[in-house]
Amino acid sequence: MAMKGQPLTRIGLIAALALLLAVLLASCGGEDSDAGTEAGGDGSNEMTEVAIGTQPWIGYGPFWIADEQGFDTDHGVDIKLVNFSTDQDLESGFASGKFQAANNANNTLIRLADLGLDYKIVLMEDVSLEADAIVSCNPDIRSIDDLEGAKVAFEEFSVSDVLFRYALNEAGISFDTIDYVPIPAADAGTAAVAGRVDVAVTYQPYLQAAVEEGDNCEIIFTAGENPGLISDALAINSEFAESDPDAVVGVLQAWGDAVDFYNESTKEAQAIIAKNVGSKPGELGSTFEGVQLFDLQQSQDYLAKDYESLWADIRSIMLDQGQIESEPDVNDYLDTSFGEQALGGE
Repeated sequence: MAMKGQPLTRIGLIAALALLLAVLLASCGGEDSDAGTEAGGDGSNEMTEVAIGTQPWIGYGPFWIADEQGFDTDHGVDIKLVNFSTDQDLESGFASGKFQAANNANNTLIRLADLGLDYKIVLMEDVSLEADAIVSCNPDIRSIDDLEGAKVAFEEFSVSDVLFRYALNEAGISFDTIDYVPIPAADAGTAAVAGRVDVAVTYQPYLQAAVEEGDNCEIIFTAGENPGLISDALAINSEFAESDPDAVVGVLQAWGDAVDFYNESTKEAQAIIAKNVGSKPGELGSTFEGVQLFDLQQSQDYLAKDYESLWADIRSIMLDQGQIESEPDVNDYLDTSFGEQALGGE
């Protein structure tokens, strides 16, 4: 069995993040080399630039739509999306202040709060129902009850980690019986198809690719077993939110317009998203049905009524798993005032 390291201590994780920050700052971080430009600049630009760290996940699609359709500039902001392929790199860039906002899974936001990062949650973006899942390419593993002793690939501290450990708890299987292989979501499915591991935990579009390419690959568990467990929100650097609240409102309004465009011109919108996650139009098929995108009103309602309990549920799972050491209070991070202003300006 491969050695599975114990969850990093707070000091260990901070040290790891600090090392990554040094690398990111030296290399200008993600794929957008302009991401470090200060939003607002010296006032010479009409638009306020807002850099948002992101990953190739269809739930973040409205920001690509906003960028391509010009919904951001309609509201006085110039959104620059900075792409990363792993949660850890994205977290490090956000923690360093390299960009003003980040699309993050809610479990990631809880971990960053546990580490003391200062930010505001201003938008509930999406909930994954069928688009995050556990896929088995071993014909002897056809349910979560068969996972004991399996070689499993996923990225530690990611949404895949949370989903997999939740599934194990549901099946009454100890994580110590698993042969864990640390592989990012983008490559986990490929590893399962190639037979290097039995099982992969990943998300779309990598999930569908594994099922289509592998002869014996089947989905055995999805995030739909606990709706909301795998979900995403937009976090804004607190200092930026305080210094330029109009820009935050503009970002939210751009998202709102993009979701409206998605609902009204779905085929065109899905083609934009597919291109930006590295797929061809039509390849993702029904995978979009596995994700619920929130418009501004839905986001505001969810943040006001349901987000606190969602945070508590995910926090409890993470505490049990040893991923966090404290119990961050959601009220220290949640801010619905920007959403109220964005809706008032529609």
